[in-house]
Amino acid sequence: MIDRGVFPIRRRKHARPRELLVAARDLFIEKGFAAARIEEIAARAGVSKGTLYTYFDSKEDLLNDLIAQRFFCEFPFESFKGHEGTEARPGRDLLRDVALAWRSTLIEGHAGGVVKLVLTEVNNFPALADFWVHQVMTPTRAVVSSIVERCTQRGEFRAIDPDLVFNALVLPIIATCLHRHAIDPHEPCAFITAEHEAPGRHVELVLQGLNAP
Repeated sequence: MIDRGVFPIRRRKHARPRELLVAARDLFIEKGFAAARIEEIAARAGVSKGTLYTYFDSKEDLLNDLIAQRFFCEFPFESFKGHEGTEARPGRDLLRDVALAWRSTLIEGHAGGVVKLVLTEVNNFPALADFWVHQVMTPTRAVVSSIVERCTQRGEFRAIDPDLVFNALVLPIIATCLHRHAIDPHEPCAFITAEHEAPGRHVELVLQGLNAP
């Protein structure tokens, strides 16, 4: 048996920055950037405030590192790129899967809180805008556009602007997500709760409009 007095169990120092970033991410999402305190971040990561300052100069430094290292990226666009069998599947099914994966991610995971954080803090941290546009929206738009263009060429969809399809599918999900994370905790709205807004209902409305004559 190891004598811990002789061989003390120490946490690996190289793991601490990541632990601090995870703690900061979770608190920024839960409480908002302004309300999250350095002491809370350190405590959640299991280190002292002084240890936190060994790796990061401030909360702003933590947020900038979160953005730079893509700690917020939990959006499901990669799962629809180049997977075997996707070429042969009906475009309606693929677009439905993309939209419902986004819906699930924004409601059940960290990503929903990220949307709120981006939209509320972007004026103070312009790098959030770059993160949102280039690491989240652009890849998702590319997936949707690829599906729409392919299905239009084979006559499955009528001729339509892929960007219009992307906006119709994704933007309502973002708006619903923002309402749930920003408004619902204070004033619940039954109209957009899960019981009233069946998953995929607005998606089906959009897909019906894509049918070729």
